[in-house]
Amino acid sequence: MLSGKQRDLLACFESLDEVQGTQPLAERVGELLEEVRLHVRVTERHLQPLVVRVEGHARALQEAEVLLAMHELMAELEYYPAGSLEWLARLMALEDAAVAHVLCLELQLFPRLSAALDEEEALDLVRNVAATREALWLEMRRARPSFRGLDSSDDDCSISP
Repeated sequence: MLSGKQRDLLACFESLDEVQGTQPLAERVGELLEEVRLHVRVTERHLQPLVVRVEGHARALQEAEVLLAMHELMAELEYYPAGSLEWLARLMALEDAAVAHVLCLELQLFPRLSAALDEEEALDLVRNVAATREALWLEMRRARPSFRGLDSSDDDCSISP
């Protein structure tokens, strides 16, 4: 489940390069940031404790630093004027960080975490992640009515109504 959501997220970064009708780039980036926030919060809540358990504190700290960098880049994207050189630099850095993070999870951590979990733990993790995604999605939807998330889109990255 997480792997599929991560691939959707990366596809949205790739779609930023494509012309998408009349929706401005800054608006599409704003929607993408909501999805990145959702991903980061789910990762912090559910994967970080597993990384500590399976890989140890040092490895978990490395992952936490990547997530913190992503938080900082998202905050800076909201600070700088959309389309400015500083804004574009942060957007590219966020994309690089997200791609590296996803590849690390899928190629390194997911196989180790899967091997460390028994079947019941794995099922509990899937249920908990799904419940958390839903709760966070509803929370973000209440905070920003325009937020729909990738779960409600039709296999594209257009999130606004």
